[in-house]
Amino acid sequence: MDKKILILLPIWKRESITKICFDNLKELQKEFNIEVLCIVSEQWAKILAFEYGFKYVNAPNECLGTKMNIGVRESLKYKYDYLMNLGSDDIITKELFDCYEEYFKVDYPFFGGTRLTFINSESKEVKTCDYKVLIGAGRCIRRDELEKVLDRGEMYDKIQKGLDLNSMSKFICSMTEIKNPYTSIYDIKSDVNIWTYTNIGGTNIEFEKGVEGLSTKQIDSILEL
Repeated sequence: MDKKILILLPIWKRESITKICFDNLKELQKEFNIEVLCIVSEQWAKILAFEYGFKYVNAPNECLGTKMNIGVRESLKYKYDYLMNLGSDDIITKELFDCYEEYFKVDYPFFGGTRLTFINSESKEVKTCDYKVLIGAGRCIRRDELEKVLDRGEMYDKIQKGLDLNSMSKFICSMTEIKNPYTSIYDIKSDVNIWTYTNIGGTNIEFEKGVEGLSTKQIDSILEL
């Protein structure tokens, strides 16, 4: 993959889960042209980003939409072909980049998966979900399309929920939905999430089956939460 990806990563609390996310991204950097820009509101997050060699920008956590806009604007200071959205409780696997390869090659303007696996950090329950629409985690936006939106205004409204659909409404380019493997995107849920494990849909599956896409180290880290 010859495209440069900048991953935009807002962080709030959940330090142990964030470390799992960071470890995953650090491993992916060994194979893919990835940089990470963290949007931080707490000192520990700033220090952690620094320790991992990730870029960061400070932003208050009062409004998630405003916080994201600060990160998006900051991203323009760096060179990249695509901006990828990700949460600090998300894990993406090499499978996702395999799915994306053909879309990167032909410079699709906006694309992402529709499927992911949720893991309850406390009970270790697991469920898969196909939203059948483009989800926020792992979606990729070509830089020139992002710049067009920012020329007209902000990417996000001043809202606390529904940021994925809200931001998509600002784009006038085509958006491509990919039926990615469930094992290519993981979301580790805790009680800090705006949408908790019990508030989302999906199909319950056995833990062993659900974590097939993860490494032994990642599974052990999740079990220790």
